[in-house]
Amino acid sequence: MISMMKKSINKNKKISILSLLALLVGMVAPLLMVKSAYGNFTQAYMRADRMKASTATNILVVFTPATVGTEAKVKVTFASGYTVGASPTVNTSNLPSGVTALPGTLSAAGSGQVVTVSGVTDLTVGTSYGFNIATGITNPAAGSYVNTITTTTSADATIDTSNVATYVISDDQIVLTATVPPTFTFTLSGNSDTFTSNLSPSSVVSTNGKTVTVGTNAAKGWIAWVKSANAGLSSATTGATISTTGTVDGTPSTLSPGSNGYVLDVDLTTDSAVGTGTVTIDPEYNGLTTSAGGTLSTSLQKIASSNGTTDGDVITLIARATISAVTAAATDYTDTLTVVGAGNF
Repeated sequence: MISMMKKSINKNKKISILSLLALLVGMVAPLLMVKSAYGNFTQAYMRADRMKASTATNILVVFTPATVGTEAKVKVTFASGYTVGASPTVNTSNLPSGVTALPGTLSAAGSGQVVTVSGVTDLTVGTSYGFNIATGITNPAAGSYVNTITTTTSADATIDTSNVATYVISDDQIVLTATVPPTFTFTLSGNSDTFTSNLSPSSVVSTNGKTVTVGTNAAKGWIAWVKSANAGLSSATTGATISTTGTVDGTPSTLSPGSNGYVLDVDLTTDSAVGTGTVTIDPEYNGLTTSAGGTLSTSLQKIASSNGTTDGDVITLIARATISAVTAAATDYTDTLTVVGAGNF
């Protein structure tokens, strides 16, 4: 009798345990079903065009669906502290390489901390999609935040969702400073020049010519000057001088074969297209013909200038001379020209 009673009690215990298990399964199963109804994205991130605190920003949202479903909306839930406007705007401009524009006729609305993008058409698992919340979002105070990206059906059933960490800093910009110093270069192509043939009373003879190359970032350009050591071609052997012709009066002088004469012609060789300047040859030294040039002086005289910047203007200096039939013969007629320049800042 006692044995039968024990068996009955044990049987009742088993029934109670089974009943309890069934109850627990009934309670947990719905939770498990809800969990299995959606999954995390394969990848998801949010990039702010500005990370500075309390600053309006464009938010790029990128995600890759992991769960098969019929998407109709994307919801972005911003952490407390973000300011979410009631009428944010969205677009799919300037997406990163490899990111597909979120398809559909997109529209957005803000409510509380949530931006809901509607009009989305069905998405493909494994494809990365992106869109911009172009306006309506203002960053919170500096710190770390967790936002949430969610895709849903038209009935707001979740398909995929992921939490995304973002960071806001006090200032997101680096101000660069630099100095461009004033520059000026002035280069002669050589330091000696010779007449192309012996001087003659029957012709005007010129030198081969030497160039001056000028470069500067001076806004008002550059100026070049010349002076002569002797204001003539002098021979130490004979003591004779072939003196310069004319006066410095803004007009070139023309040499006459058969009479002693000596001038300097300055020609424009290159007016660089790089820069703002235009080169002008001073009228005194703008010879124009092979027999003309400017009067030389023992003091500096302006020969050319420019009114703006250049990476390489070039002028050519050519001396010209002729002699009379009785000019003393010698091989040591010489003069020294000093050529200088300055940037006009």
